[in-house]
Amino acid sequence: MSIDVKNEEAERLVAELTKKTGKGTTDLLLDLLRREKERVDADFEARLREAREQDRRIVERWKSRPLVDPRPIDEFLAYDEDGLPV
Repeated sequence: MSIDVKNEEAERLVAELTKKTGKGTTDLLLDLLRREKERVDADFEARLREAREQDRRIVERWKSRPLVDPRPIDEFLAYDEDGLPV
């Protein structure tokens, strides 16, 4: 697979970085892509942890709500053994 970048700023930045680092274009881009992937993965993991924490808090709030009617469901639905309303 080849990558063809037609952007003056990108070409200028790559040329500047290859000159300063002494790395070839491929090595430079590979290094930058690996760092960006690590950053994106870490950001994704942080967002996932936060979403799980929010879910946990929602479940806790739901479970802490008072029980409106403590009777067994069969008592207040009032259906007979054939499933018909009484």
